[in-house]
Amino acid sequence: MSTLTGEQESRLLESEVELYAYFQRFAKTSQERRVGIECEFFGVDRDSGEALAYSGPCGIEAILRRLAETFCYEPVLEDGHVIALKRQDTWITLEPGAQVELSAPPVRTIYEIEEQLANFRFELREMEAEFPGIAWLSVGSHPFSPVDRIEWVPKKRYSLMAQYLGSRGRLAHEMMKATATNQVSFDFQDESSALDQFRVIMGISSITSALFAHSPISLGKPNGFLTRRVYVWQDTDPDRSGLLPDFLNGGRSFRDYVEYLLEMPMIFIVRGQKWVAMEGLSFRKFLCEGKGVFRATWGDFELHLSTVFPEVRFKQYLEIRGVDAQPFQLIPSVSAFWKGIVYDEEIRKKVWGLVAPFTPTERLEFHRQVPQKGLKAFLGKTPALELAREITRLSKEGLKRQAGSAGVDESFYLERLEDEILKPGQTPAETLLERWAKGRHENLRL
Repeated sequence: MSTLTGEQESRLLESEVELYAYFQRFAKTSQERRVGIECEFFGVDRDSGEALAYSGPCGIEAILRRLAETFCYEPVLEDGHVIALKRQDTWITLEPGAQVELSAPPVRTIYEIEEQLANFRFELREMEAEFPGIAWLSVGSHPFSPVDRIEWVPKKRYSLMAQYLGSRGRLAHEMMKATATNQVSFDFQDESSALDQFRVIMGISSITSALFAHSPISLGKPNGFLTRRVYVWQDTDPDRSGLLPDFLNGGRSFRDYVEYLLEMPMIFIVRGQKWVAMEGLSFRKFLCEGKGVFRATWGDFELHLSTVFPEVRFKQYLEIRGVDAQPFQLIPSVSAFWKGIVYDEEIRKKVWGLVAPFTPTERLEFHRQVPQKGLKAFLGKTPALELAREITRLSKEGLKRQAGSAGVDESFYLERLEDEILKPGQTPAETLLERWAKGRHENLRL
């Protein structure tokens, strides 16, 4: 299988107006809605903790080839290199520093998500048996390797992204090669509810980043942050990442989101299996004027969507991005936390009521505090821990109500969050730092 490039849809775009109805076509009924996960893991040398190289006899490419043979995945190739695996609707992909990412098919319940994760964990552990001396970590930033010692995955997409983002942010390469996250995706029912979901998610994203902070170690020692990953994103590319304050106002539409995308600089397009750098040309200008012999297509727009990195973004669904990779037992709790809110209109109203009074200045200042202070940061005069406890209580209420219609109570997954984070009042990062001080480094492993 050759790598997918985003040029499958080659129809030309004639005007901006065509894009305004793009997202509506992906609306789902309440019966169709699902939850999807993308979870990233670091492969490391068991003894040193250093990142596994992509190449070599015990590198990530060799591990992917063995995974494919053992568990019936189909390799995805670029220039002869394995850069992903596919088995039906399950994908294993690679981030730029060879972080291994599970992209599982969307499912109805968190119980199914936990099963997907357990199956993937089993496969990764089988690779530990096949390649003695390797291990897998689930943490928000690489705790041992300096960025310049992490090998790039040989994808043209990543080469162009490295050049472009490296010119936009001091820590862009660290973001690409040395961070990991747990992302959750949700469906939307119509334009109005989609923008309401988007506003609420954006409104509490920084609180959630604090709640799930889990990247306090770099170069083998505490790095001064609880979520260094969020700090790194704050110095990556201001054009395409972070909070979108304008969408915290009411009355927004898909057209507003398209306008945001049109103004954003492009990184690349694909023509004839070749990646073409766009040198920061905005999508609007490309659509109106083209670039040399190239004219904008629907495939270009969809590829552009994949290079937009705010805390929450629209694709063919809503994708929530603001959480560090978690200790394995807490990964389902991230999905459960968001499901209780996103799929319950009444709960969304209550959650929004908690954060609506704060000013844009207060929100941005809070977002700046979160990397170092976590749940001890203040939104205005309100402690993040207090807000996180109340939002989690509301999410639990939402999950219990959803259980009434679906017959499956998923609020159990928030009890883990309460027991491990909210009751002691400390983030996973602080728990990790306590264990680190006692020399219990093995707690990083899956």
